[in-house]
Amino acid sequence: MDEASASSRGLAWLRSVPATVSLCGLFVFVFATEWFVWDRFGYRTFVTLFIATPEPSPGWLLAPLAHLPTDPRHLLSSVVQLLLFGGVVERRLGRRQFLALAAVSGLATTGAQVAWYVSLGVSGRVAGTLGASGVVLAMTALVVVDSVRYRVATGGWHGDFTWLWVFFGTVIAGQAVFGLLALATGTAEVGVVGHLTGVAIGVGVGLVRPTGAVLFSGDARYRS
Repeated sequence: MDEASASSRGLAWLRSVPATVSLCGLFVFVFATEWFVWDRFGYRTFVTLFIATPEPSPGWLLAPLAHLPTDPRHLLSSVVQLLLFGGVVERRLGRRQFLALAAVSGLATTGAQVAWYVSLGVSGRVAGTLGASGVVLAMTALVVVDSVRYRVATGGWHGDFTWLWVFFGTVIAGQAVFGLLALATGTAEVGVVGHLTGVAIGVGVGLVRPTGAVLFSGDARYRS
């Protein structure tokens, strides 16, 4: 395949997943806003707007879309992973279900992490969390489960490179599961509970999808 053909296929892919591209753009916009608020108005305002804590605040709406403004690598990782796996989810489930999954997983993973902190007796800002990782992990786990179900039912993959999605998705989701070890030893430095909740949501949705819907996603229009 020449460079022009590869570029054309890449653009066609992006045009076919507008909700995914829009969500990636929203991640970037929220990140830029976080940086601006942190720089101009200080940490306290940043926490109020972008961190979900046990107390009701605007942070509950923006935390599932946020990343630490001091760590652009996390943002880049989320955007790339969402394009790869979220795009597949959008093509297989459709835009409405994709957006519904993003909203539910974002709030559920954020809530689970905050609830975990509260259960440990942590309160205030220390019990706060943010991050879009839960949303991205839910998409990733769903692609893995959905693809494996299709493989079991038909003996083939959705497309020539689906096995790569399954391989990398399994590695990524597996890292979240192995986070249990860090949680058990008290060395966890990230939102392990939120990550695990995202994986659980993706696996759950992948398992409860009707078999007919799984097989239909193998149609050429949704093949990925």
